Amino acid sequence: MQFGYAMKFHSTFLLGLLLTHLSPAIDVASLHPLITDALKQVGGERVSIVEIGKPGMNVHEFQPRAADLKKMAKARLIFASGKKLEPYLGDLEDSLNDNQVIIQVGKDIPSQKISAKDEVYACCPAHAEGGIDPHWWHNVRNMERAIRIIERKLASADPEGKSYYVARSKIATAKLRNLDKWVKTQVTRIPKTKRHLVTAHAAFGYFCKAYGFKATFVQGLSAQGKIPVKQLAESIKSIRDTGIPTVFPEQSANPKILAQIAMESGAGMGRALIADGSVENYEEMTRKNVNVIVAGLLK
Repeated sequence: MQFGYAMKFHSTFLLGLLLTHLSPAIDVASLHPLITDALKQVGGERVSIVEIGKPGMNVHEFQPRAADLKKMAKARLIFASGKKLEPYLGDLEDSLNDNQVIIQVGKDIPSQKISAKDEVYACCPAHAEGGIDPHWWHNVRNMERAIRIIERKLASADPEGKSYYVARSKIATAKLRNLDKWVKTQVTRIPKTKRHLVTAHAAFGYFCKAYGFKATFVQGLSAQGKIPVKQLAESIKSIRDTGIPTVFPEQSANPKILAQIAMESGAGMGRALIADGSVENYEEMTRKNVNVIVAGLLK
């Protein structure tokens, strides 16, 4: 009887330990799919994530609904991409309880401003010049920074899990450093004179600066801007004179204007790039984008 009792106690004890280990220690919410990916990599089993921003969303038009607020009710930390990508954060903060806080991951990542000296504009330079580019994740080193920021925020909210978060952060960072090396290797296949990236809107500024490209975008920061005829003609002439072989549409932007530019400039239309990060896997997105760019510019 004593032996049976001891075995039952031991089994119950082990099951308790297992359940304690598997039970999330902290509830969080994510407003952007790429932030969700980073949270999963760092948080693992200790974090329960409410995914408010889901793959396929239009990040420039999304607004949380009442149902979303209800889903976030238990989340202690609410992670956003930041850099004004989510203009609704002020209103959202007003609706939260005292135990909740919004973490803008991009806030502590170096910002890059839109500069007329660095980019060619079709939708006028005055419209976007000086604006903060919110698409910081297209520089892989910035995603490394994001991983470390998330690690610190989770460890601060869940001190008992600090070593767990640190260990997972190191693994994620090592993968990102390998990815960054891969991007640089692929880019070197393109002659420097052909490293000119023409896209629908200003989503790839961080990529271009990090990996040595000249950027041209035709619809401002959000891909919603109208293009004056004069600027459109100047852009077409610039692309023709430069001999750019390929322009790149984006999955979330209307390709009609870019198709017109391609036709009138003599450039080809490449495959669509993923600009706003509305996907569930950061590494897959980056590899796909780089492969598309390299294939298009090696023509």
